[in-house]
Amino acid sequence: MSARGRPAFEPSDKDRRIAEALAGWAIPQERIAKVMGIDAKTLRKHFSDELDVGSARLEAQLAQNLLRIAGGNDRQALIATIFALKARFGWMEATATASERPLGKKETAVLRAQHLSATSKFRTPAPPPSYRGDHVN
Repeated sequence: MSARGRPAFEPSDKDRRIAEALAGWAIPQERIAKVMGIDAKTLRKHFSDELDVGSARLEAQLAQNLLRIAGGNDRQALIATIFALKARFGWMEATATASERPLGKKETAVLRAQHLSATSKFRTPAPPPSYRGDHVN
């Protein structure tokens, strides 16, 4: 009697490296499984360690590279340092004070309406400079 179904999947070292690398780049498990020609359940069964370690290892490499760049003295170092401070320590840009804050939609609309009414050709004309109310003809 012959064996039925597919033979059991045996992962190779190359398969493990591929799974870890793709997991490190945040590729969804369904797509990793498709690339490897296996089902997503099989991927999770045989490569659970690689899926867990992949993203952590890549994150560590990126953090190490970021800190190396941040140690420099150029513009890239400044950008890397700012990014690291924001991402790791929650730093954020300073918010504008009340006098510096941008106008909202309603405030902008009111100012625009006032400007348009003052410059419109349909506005009530100002009296001539020589006008006197007590002038009689």
